[in-house]
Amino acid sequence: MPLIKEFSLQLYSLRSEADKGIAPMLREVAKVGYTGVEFAGYGGLSAPEMKKLLTENKLAPVGTHVSITRLNEALDEELAFNKEIGTEYIIVPHLKMDGEADVREAAKNLRAIAPKIRAAGFGFAYHNHAHEFAKDASGRYLIDLLSELVPAEEMDLELDLYWAAYAGADYLSWMRGKAGRVKLLHIKQIADFETKKCVDLDEGVIDFREIIKVGLELGVLHFILEQEEFAVSPYVSIKKGCEHILSL
Repeated sequence: MPLIKEFSLQLYSLRSEADKGIAPMLREVAKVGYTGVEFAGYGGLSAPEMKKLLTENKLAPVGTHVSITRLNEALDEELAFNKEIGTEYIIVPHLKMDGEADVREAAKNLRAIAPKIRAAGFGFAYHNHAHEFAKDASGRYLIDLLSELVPAEEMDLELDLYWAAYAGADYLSWMRGKAGRVKLLHIKQIADFETKKCVDLDEGVIDFREIIKVGLELGVLHFILEQEEFAVSPYVSIKKGCEHILSL
């Protein structure tokens, strides 16, 4: 019996295939065994077109990555599109955080839009890279300062395991410290802590069986594969990844 029956794909993983169209991409994602997708762009499709494709392929839109610039400049448009296709979470994928001043500015921007996103019926979350796990003058992770400045009732977290590992963070302890707040997990593998190469899920040092067990205990809602590099091809990697996770 697998630990989870639902597993999603961040479509950024298939960015090299985007010029072939999103329709064949979604068909292949569903064929492989994924049950949901996370967007990073819409491939030029309208909301009705996207909703039709998702329905046909029985794929749930668990989240959408939208830049802070886009949210500031076209929030109503983004919310309307995602409302129509049934997206659960709006996620900010990146913000500059080179120190405490940047974190405070980021928090100000996030708090300005969070109530509008939540009022529209969406979950709202922030996705980390490595730089948020740098420490401030007091020895605190910048992501922890951000979490304090933008409270849990306004913003959840999407933990990218690869980038946390890349930064040298103890991601399991950090997850436990954010119990109930990490609602989405980017399942992404790191080869080792020397090369820090992104590899297929069954080839690196992160123990996803343990990760998923802890995630389920702590209230994670969605487990999502995102991959940066590919030994053979994106489709080979996402197939291997899905098979690996659903066999745990």
